[in-house]
Amino acid sequence: MSSLHSLLQPASIALVGASPDARKLAGRPLAYLLRYGFQGQVFAVNPKYPDIGGVPCFPSISALPRDIDLALILLPAHQVADALEQCALQGVRCAISIAGGFAEAGSAAEQQRLTDICQTHGIRLIGPNCVGALHPALGMAATFSSELRNRMPRPGRMALFTQSGALGNALLQSFNDLDIGLAYWVSSGNEADVGLMDLVEHSIEDDNINLIALYIEGLKHGERLSELTRKARLKNKAIVVLRAGKSQLGRAAAVSHTGKLAGAWKVWQDVSRQAGIISVETLDELLDVAIVFDRLGFPGGSGTQGLGVLTVSGGMGVLISDAAAEFQLPLPPFSGATQARLRGLLPAQMTVANPVDTALFTDEMGFAACAEAVLEDPGIDVLLVVMTRLAHDYKAMLPWLAKQANTARKIGKCLAISYLSSSDAFEREDRSLLLESGALMLPTPDRVARALGHRHRVAQLPRYTAQPQVDTPQQSQTMQDFLRLAGVPQVPEGLFQDMGAAVKFADTQGYPVVLKVSSPDIAHKTEAGGVALNLKDADSLRASWLQMEQSVATYAPLARIDGYAVQPMVLDGFELIVGCSVDPELGRVLMVGAGGIYAEVFDDVCFLALPTSAPEIRAVLAGLRCAPILAGARGQPALDIEAATQAILRLASQFVADEWVREVDINPLRVRMNGRGAIALDTLVVPDKN
Repeated sequence: MSSLHSLLQPASIALVGASPDARKLAGRPLAYLLRYGFQGQVFAVNPKYPDIGGVPCFPSISALPRDIDLALILLPAHQVADALEQCALQGVRCAISIAGGFAEAGSAAEQQRLTDICQTHGIRLIGPNCVGALHPALGMAATFSSELRNRMPRPGRMALFTQSGALGNALLQSFNDLDIGLAYWVSSGNEADVGLMDLVEHSIEDDNINLIALYIEGLKHGERLSELTRKARLKNKAIVVLRAGKSQLGRAAAVSHTGKLAGAWKVWQDVSRQAGIISVETLDELLDVAIVFDRLGFPGGSGTQGLGVLTVSGGMGVLISDAAAEFQLPLPPFSGATQARLRGLLPAQMTVANPVDTALFTDEMGFAACAEAVLEDPGIDVLLVVMTRLAHDYKAMLPWLAKQANTARKIGKCLAISYLSSSDAFEREDRSLLLESGALMLPTPDRVARALGHRHRVAQLPRYTAQPQVDTPQQSQTMQDFLRLAGVPQVPEGLFQDMGAAVKFADTQGYPVVLKVSSPDIAHKTEAGGVALNLKDADSLRASWLQMEQSVATYAPLARIDGYAVQPMVLDGFELIVGCSVDPELGRVLMVGAGGIYAEVFDDVCFLALPTSAPEIRAVLAGLRCAPILAGARGQPALDIEAATQAILRLASQFVADEWVREVDINPLRVRMNGRGAIALDTLVVPDKN
């Protein structure tokens, strides 16, 4: 059983510092537990009272019964650590601290004390600086959320975890207003102990959950994200994330190309896409996804079978089609029988294609008959009707819409309702009736299409194994050892400090050759004038050597120069950039993209979380803008993509094994014609400074 079971499904709760005044923050949790019928045992701790509202009240934590599941600590910051330790000594399994004044206020040492207590005694802690947790189906409200003064969200199959307490509270309000079911909610706060990844892991193992929704400002143990999302996919659970901090995330300029390109937001976008996360941009979009999953559940098979659209505006039909196409959401043609029914209802000049535009040629009854015809089409499982008071009497159509929504739900379909103008919505009371009948209602048709599209994409995701199965390489000790164990294919290269020796090597290898400066202090050789290409004879090699010495000395006068490398020039194929780096949140990542001196200009790269697998690398290569070149564009021969895939996989696996390596950069990895492999022309290995 998960260590967080006692947090989300407690059989007993202690309220430390409880108040009898329900108007006070410390009085709300007890009032909520009594109001919403929590069936477990409840204990209060406050030396001032023998009981509060009939609930037994104890003078101290040590006086409580032992082995309570959950303690909600309603004390100020300076008292929290002692209370948490007393709870641990009393056998309490989980605790929540709502107090602010820790790391967020500059008191990192005081927060570390909470972490140390949890690690020493094994108690789990939510917070501090959070709003608490609730489980509607159990009436469990270990929170001071002001929304619960109105009502508890209805039980559902969605887990909601937010790092912002205020936004979490606002989402609860929206869940009530929009009739979205909720399994449980946790405001994680500062995450001195339990973080979002722990909560996600618990939810994946909960058979009642089909959607996990996260509001993220920063990730603790984000390197677990990829593994957990794989597990979620295998268990038919989707994860939707609203990620904040796009403008604030970033990384200092790194030594290699990889670090320079690895802006944290780009890494997050690519890794979350790879993981199959539904990434949303706004709270409204998160709620839209929640509504769709609440009404339709986790997508079975290949997702939405078909979206049927009925509107009075051809222009709106075009916009809906565009939104559906973005997500490859099918708008299938209607069956012959459906088309025949529609022809009998619409004027001859109107088409009966999907979307159906009735214009203003039908009254409410005719519009309803068209909707029934589309909803009964065997290829349609969601019907979107676009309403407008310009053509419809909402009150007159309300009973029919409620009936159709209920009928659709019974036969495994869904009636979606939206508006030609978002300001032209149903009145609140009428909307509540339609929601209760099972209708999916959003303010604009494009939001309906996007939300359905997000759900549809989940069904299209590849179902990889829970974690890539890769051989564990032998750990390396030096940079040369790393490249050898990684099996990075390289051209013959000689490193020289004497120009005459370099010329002799080039004569042996054959011209043309490449000349490069070798320096641990110069990562970008081209900018330093430290690369000379296509040197066709000894004279051009000597001239380039002398010129390069001057250029490098001017560019980096204090740089350590190990010598100058000479290698045969490989002319065929296409250049990729391959790099590995350590993201501060997501851990070890791999970057693959179009390489060469213009790698940063084209910015045609993609990041993957590590460890990874050959199928994932192939998918990334196929998704690059340069993919047609690799496949053999415009009559050119196809390149050895499989050799490149295996070389990249070996490099990535070695990087995972060697924690002492901070960054690896191969630019370029030249992919040659099929059968000729892939070869690294320039490599950089950067050790961890520690």
